[in-house]
Amino acid sequence: MVRDGRADLAIAACVDDHDLDIELVATEPRVAALAVGHELAGREVLSTADLLTEPAPRWSDSRVVDRDYWLGNPDRPADGPVVRDSAQLLDVVALGQAVALVPASLAAMNVRPDVTYRPVPDAAPYQTLVLWPAGSRSPWIARFVQTALEG
Repeated sequence: MVRDGRADLAIAACVDDHDLDIELVATEPRVAALAVGHELAGREVLSTADLLTEPAPRWSDSRVVDRDYWLGNPDRPADGPVVRDSAQLLDVVALGQAVALVPASLAAMNVRPDVTYRPVPDAAPYQTLVLWPAGSRSPWIARFVQTALEG
């Protein structure tokens, strides 16, 4: 939407930065979201290798750059259910249909009796980015980015 002019800026987790300026706002670890009864739920810490054979949810509008990021490992197949938002993602996890890598903050805000979360230290961290058209001179965008960085 930013590239085609429908939005002046966006906040995103991962992006192909072609024709965009980007500023990193925050970084946090990612955790694996698992159904409570999943065999990996009994372990304290997981690795991306542990998740290689687990079905991964597919975001309905994802591109290759997004898919690889959310899988945590480019060798992991994205063969789980299609999801459109984080609530639906946690529902498919709770049903045992997928194992997802999510930001630690999402896990903290979504404590559920049917989903458990485990650290995955070797997964790339979740990054919150502000992005806008490359070379923009908009004072509104500059002020937003400045405020986000001060936050």
